[in-house]
Amino acid sequence: MIRLGYKYKLLLSFTGIFAVFAVVMVLFEMHYERGLRIGDFRNRMSDYADMVGREISQSGGVLDSARMKMFLQCLPSEVRFTVIDRKGYVVYESGNMNGRVEGNHADRPEVSNAMKVKTGSYDVRHSETLDADFFYFAKAYGNYVVRVARPYDEGVRNILRPANVFLLFVLLVLPIAIVILIYISDSFGRSVSRLRRFIDEAGKGGIGYDEISFPHSELGDIGREIMNLYRKLDEKGRQAKTERERLLKHFQYLEGGIAIFNTEKGIVYANPRFVQYVNSILPVPTGDVNTIWTNDAFRPVSEFVGLNSRELSPGEAAPVMRFNISAGSARYAVQVVVYNSSDFEMTLYDVTRAEKSRILKQQMSNNITHELRTPVSSIRGYIETILECKGLSDDRKRYFLERAYTQVIRLSELIRDVAIITKVEEAPETMHKETLMPCEIVNDVIEELDSRIKDADMQVYNRIDPEIKIFGNYSLVYSIFRNLVENSVRYAGRGTEVCVECYNSDDDFCYFNFYDTGKGCPEEHLPRLFERFYRAEEGRTRELGGSGLGLSIVRNAVTFHHGNISVRNRKEGGLRFLFTLQRHEMK
Repeated sequence: MIRLGYKYKLLLSFTGIFAVFAVVMVLFEMHYERGLRIGDFRNRMSDYADMVGREISQSGGVLDSARMKMFLQCLPSEVRFTVIDRKGYVVYESGNMNGRVEGNHADRPEVSNAMKVKTGSYDVRHSETLDADFFYFAKAYGNYVVRVARPYDEGVRNILRPANVFLLFVLLVLPIAIVILIYISDSFGRSVSRLRRFIDEAGKGGIGYDEISFPHSELGDIGREIMNLYRKLDEKGRQAKTERERLLKHFQYLEGGIAIFNTEKGIVYANPRFVQYVNSILPVPTGDVNTIWTNDAFRPVSEFVGLNSRELSPGEAAPVMRFNISAGSARYAVQVVVYNSSDFEMTLYDVTRAEKSRILKQQMSNNITHELRTPVSSIRGYIETILECKGLSDDRKRYFLERAYTQVIRLSELIRDVAIITKVEEAPETMHKETLMPCEIVNDVIEELDSRIKDADMQVYNRIDPEIKIFGNYSLVYSIFRNLVENSVRYAGRGTEVCVECYNSDDDFCYFNFYDTGKGCPEEHLPRLFERFYRAEEGRTRELGGSGLGLSIVRNAVTFHHGNISVRNRKEGGLRFLFTLQRHEMK
C-alpha cells in the first residue's frame, strides 16, 4: 500500500474539504435561487389570479362569458385560468368554448390548498385532460377559487432554472484556492518533513543539528524548540552514559567485588571479582549470582535488607551492615548498603591477606618483644652488676661492659633488620632503584665483615664477573649478600669457605649461586629457614647472635627485585642458595 507524505495528505485533505464545502454551497445557492425564481414566477401568476378575481368582483360575482372572453384578451396567450366554486366544480374555463368543464377539482392539490391558505398555492403536475405539464397557481376569492395555469414548457423551465454564475465563480476560485493550499501545505510540509528527518536521525543516533533548519513559522518555532530540548537531553544522556561507563570501568577494576540488586533481590549488575568471590564462598561454582540467597552465609544480608526496606526520611543515613564470611582458608569482608528505593548494594573484599598480615605483624611484634627481652635484660644485668658491686676489678668491669656492648650490637642489628623488613613490605615504592655492579657490592660486604671472617678462619671468594650489571636498590642488594655471608660466618663453622658467583644471565635476570662448605642444615628445617625469627637450633643459634631476621630479609629483598630464591644442602657439605635478580626495570 502506497503511503502518502504528510504534504500530500494535507493537500488532499484541504482540497477535499474545500471541494465538499464548494459543492454544498453550490447546491444551496442553486436551491435558494430556484426558490427565488419560483417565488417570482408564483407572484406573477398570483397577479394574474388577482386580475381575474377583481374582474369577478366587479361583475358582482356573476360570471359573464362574453365579458370573460374580452378579459381573457388582457392576459398573455399562454396563460389560461379556471374559476372553481367552493364545492370543486368548474364554473368557468378559459380554454373551454362552452365555458363549463365537467368533473370535480376539489382534489387537485393547488385547489385544496388554496381553500386553506389565503396567499394561494401552486403545483407543477401533468394535466390528464390536456395531456401536458402545467404550472398551476390557485387562490380563493369569496365563493370562488381562481386557478391560473401556464404550460410547463422549456420557456418556463428556463425561467425557473437557476443561473450558473455562482458555479462558475466556484470553478474559478477552486484552482486559485488549490494553488494557495499547495503553497501553505508546502510550507507546512517542509516543517513536518524536517521534523520527520530530525526524528529519523534521532532514532539512528546521529543528528546533524547544524544541518537541520526550520522555516520561520509557528510550526518551525515548535520544531526548533523540540530540537533544542532534545539536544539538551541528548547532551545529558551522553554525559550520563559517559559517567555510567566510567562507573562501570571503576567497578571493573575495583579491588573488591561489587553487585547491585533490585527490591526483589534480583541481580542488576555484578563485576567479575564479585562473581569470583561468590564462587569461592559457594560450595558449587555457578554463573547465576542469585543463588547466593539459598546459601546460609548470605542469610544475614537477606534479613538485613528485609528489615530496612523502607523510605528514608530526608537527611537520614542509608542503613549499612558489615560482617565477615570465612570460606576455607579465605576470609571476606561484606558490606551491605540499602538505598532509599529499597535497592541495595553489596561489596565483597578479600581480607585474607590483610588478616594474615595482621596476624603476622602481631606474631612479629610478639617475637620482637621476645627477642628484645634477652639483650635488654642482659644489658640491664651487666650494668646493675657494675653499679652495685663496688669492689669489682677493672678487668671484671671491662668483661661486663664488653658483654653489654655485644648485646647492644645485637639489639642494633635487630632494630636495623626490622626497619628493613617494614620498609620493603609497607613502602616499596619509596625505595630508589639504579644500575648496580654486584661484584663491587660483594667486595664491600667482604671488606666490612673482614675482621669477623678472619676470626672464623674462613675464606670468601667473589667470582662474579665485574662487568655484570643489575637494576635495583643498593641497600637491599647489599643486605642480601651481607646477610648470606653473616649466616655462613655464624653457622658454617671455622675453616670453611664461602663462594659467590653469577653462573648465568639472560635478557631479564642474573642467576646467582651462593654456597659455603660448612656442615649444612637438617632437611626438615630447610622449608622454614626464610621464616622470621626461625632458628633451627634455638639455644645454639641464640648464643651465636643474630636477629633471626637475616634470611627473611634476603627473601623479601629478592622478591622486591622480581626474583626467586631457594636453599638446599650441598652433597659436598654446606648450604647452597640459588636466587635471581632483575637486570633492568620491569614494566
